[in-house]
Amino acid sequence: MESKEENIISWVRDYSRGELSENSKKELESFLNESSENKALFNHYRCLYANGRSIGFLNQLNEEKAWKQIQSSLSKSKIKIRKLHLWLPYAAAVAIIAIVSTILIKQHSSKIDFSKDYNFEQLAQQGDISATITLADGSRIKLEENQKQLISEEDGTQIAKDSLNNIIYTPKTTSNEKLLFNAIDVPRGGEFSLTLSDGTKVWLNADTKFRYPVKFSNSKREVYITGEAYFEVAHNKQAPFVVHSHDAKVKVLGTSFNVSAYEDQEFIATTLVEGAVQINNLGNEKLLKPGYQSIIIRGRDEIEIQEVDTELYTSWVNGVYEFENMELEYIMTQLGRWYDVKFFFTEESFKHIKFTGAFEKENSFEYALNLIERVADVDFAIKGKLVVVGKE
Repeated sequence: MESKEENIISWVRDYSRGELSENSKKELESFLNESSENKALFNHYRCLYANGRSIGFLNQLNEEKAWKQIQSSLSKSKIKIRKLHLWLPYAAAVAIIAIVSTILIKQHSSKIDFSKDYNFEQLAQQGDISATITLADGSRIKLEENQKQLISEEDGTQIAKDSLNNIIYTPKTTSNEKLLFNAIDVPRGGEFSLTLSDGTKVWLNADTKFRYPVKFSNSKREVYITGEAYFEVAHNKQAPFVVHSHDAKVKVLGTSFNVSAYEDQEFIATTLVEGAVQINNLGNEKLLKPGYQSIIIRGRDEIEIQEVDTELYTSWVNGVYEFENMELEYIMTQLGRWYDVKFFFTEESFKHIKFTGAFEKENSFEYALNLIERVADVDFAIKGKLVVVGKE
């Protein structure tokens, strides 16, 4: 029979991986609802888990021994934790809210009933495959989900969208060297993927704008992004691939990487999965290696480099949002974009509560909030068109 500690270890491991079975979910919910001490105990083990990943305890068969190794390591030396503090304070957890609405909520936050059974689904939009493409002549075409579409550019390039919602560019051989640009706007609650004329694959996250040539020149390949995108760049030594985001540039030959450069966040994060990229920011340059992330604070010329678990920043491509020891402010930003909702924190301290867990994009908004509520020890309520984060 498993001990209480072994049960918690198992729950933490499966919960953080997003692999909790239905039975385990019920057992965990029952355990957390028993007492505040149980919640504190579970959070304590989650912190150990977050630190323990760096010494690979998930691969240990003897979990009890693994936990002893973690605790021993913690007592002997300080385990390195990802330097999220550099950019999380700048992650705008709430899209710009009208000042009047904010003041109103602050004045009446004490009257918000967190014990009420709210219907959070009424505010949320389940993420889907949707976007609008703007052609070189300025015409806008809505890309319909699960429908084949064939569009022709003025230079003869064929733009085909298949039933799986992928866009593929097939350029027509022409002597015309004029660059024609297309732009794709992905709304909040949407996502999209496309293959550029050179074979480069691009995945666009919610609330993203992406501008790119219909056909690249022979000497360079340049694209522009506001939002978040994951790239698998086709190798071409003669024509480097450059991603522009605000003042920063990411230059590559052929590699896989993620760029997060939303308009409402003060940082630009580039996470390299494989290959090598050169980061240029206001004249300052640094080389990024696989498994590392560059952080740029917009308006400053510094480039900070840190080692990261790349899956935490690229799992969205596979339909999963994974978080490890991240602040609620950042998490609410991500969920807000995917479900197209806005959040408000009743206290500054709630923004900095750390959370480890994973949500599939197909999960309901209610499901995501329930997990956060039970583990992070916060409550959610609805005020107007906002989801309020606070405490009962």
